[in-house]
Amino acid sequence: MDKREKQVERAMLCMTRQCWEQGVAAQALVELGHMEEAALMVHDIVLRQSGDGRLCNVENTPAVTDSAFCVPAVYEIAEKTGNEKYKEAVRKNIDFFLKDARHAGDGTLYHMIDTTDIWADSAAYLPWALALTGHEKEGISQMNGIRRRLYDEKSGLYFHMWNEERQSYTRRVLWGIGNGWILTGLVRLYRAVREAGMAEAEEIMQEILRLLYKMVEMLDETYLLHDVLDDKESFQESESSAMLAYVIYLLEPAGILPRSLLETAERIRQALWKRVTAQGLIMDASSSPDFTRPGTSVECQAHMLMMEEARRKMECHAV
Repeated sequence: MDKREKQVERAMLCMTRQCWEQGVAAQALVELGHMEEAALMVHDIVLRQSGDGRLCNVENTPAVTDSAFCVPAVYEIAEKTGNEKYKEAVRKNIDFFLKDARHAGDGTLYHMIDTTDIWADSAAYLPWALALTGHEKEGISQMNGIRRRLYDEKSGLYFHMWNEERQSYTRRVLWGIGNGWILTGLVRLYRAVREAGMAEAEEIMQEILRLLYKMVEMLDETYLLHDVLDDKESFQESESSAMLAYVIYLLEPAGILPRSLLETAERIRQALWKRVTAQGLIMDASSSPDFTRPGTSVECQAHMLMMEEARRKMECHAV
């Protein structure tokens, strides 16, 4: 990790974090191999577990699936340390998803306690968290339920939010980060399903590649995605661009991508580093707290770090 990355990491750790932001930051630390720092974050994730099982329940959040972002980091630290308290914390959160969380008729979880909305955000970690803890079929089912509702046949991309009760879209836009959540969620789910030796892994990989190519098509001439993928009047957005490069770097060692996509990832990376301030803040992300304008976010900092680490591991594999 060079000086610039250390500044990005420091800035991330200095930001205010809600539940899912704590989880994605902790995951970035795990992928970087910064296990002592990840363990410290996990301590507070478990400390703030609510009675119903949701990890990192900050200020009694109404979110149903956001705690899934925290499950993998807690699971990783529990496995490495043998900490029974952390293992139990994971079990309680998974039980909440499987038994108590509100869901649609086919079992797909709602994103919030008080609505019947299903968001692309849920695809990021919920299916993986379930598969990682031995519930692969349930993880696949959740991913399929989310994708089925949000898929736009015309563009081949995904809308952001669906309301099950009204049977209509709450947010009918092709949000860049929403598509990034589905893309990265599919990759993580694929790894867990493949590890379990399940035939469904091949189908998941085909969807990863299909969505990856569709998102690459949406890059503009500067190799950045826009906040709304099909709206060039929306701002050029950093996080979704980092997510796209991250997935290309992850998949490149498998030898299933054309070499041109590696060049695409390199162009994205170059464009993103131009947006990093001297303090390590990545600008022009879909910004906290409402993610509707350009600014900064924990998510973007984390994805920049994960992108760089995936690139490093790719280079090591090549050698």
